Amino acid sequence: MSKLSLNRVFLVGSLANSPVLRYVPSGTPVANFSLAVYRGTLSEEGKEYFDYFNIVAWKDLALFCQAKLHKGDVVFVEGRIQVRVYEDSGGQRRKTWEIVASDIKAFAEKEERESKAIEEKNDLELS
Repeated sequence: MSKLSLNRVFLVGSLANSPVLRYVPSGTPVANFSLAVYRGTLSEEGKEYFDYFNIVAWKDLALFCQAKLHKGDVVFVEGRIQVRVYEDSGGQRRKTWEIVASDIKAFAEKEERESKAIEEKNDLELS
């Protein structure tokens, strides 16, 4: 098997939910949230499609997510894909794919975007 490999992901999307912060038993903070990434308009009816990715952030990045990010915020996420195997409450073996973030940048906070949209609407009405 070749030792040449690359596991790097770059995503831009909107938070489908606000980050949830928790601490693992060692005390390390971890934040989780879902990122909605626009896929395009794929149907004749004009329906828009989104892909949802589970994002995991650790340590200082987790604290940043919990303090600064909210549902609807547009962010850039850089990280790697990880497949995690676990056993659910019914004893079934499950797999989940998640993006382990190495960097997250917020484009604009939701409140900023909303107030700017209101200002633009008011400017158009005054014209």
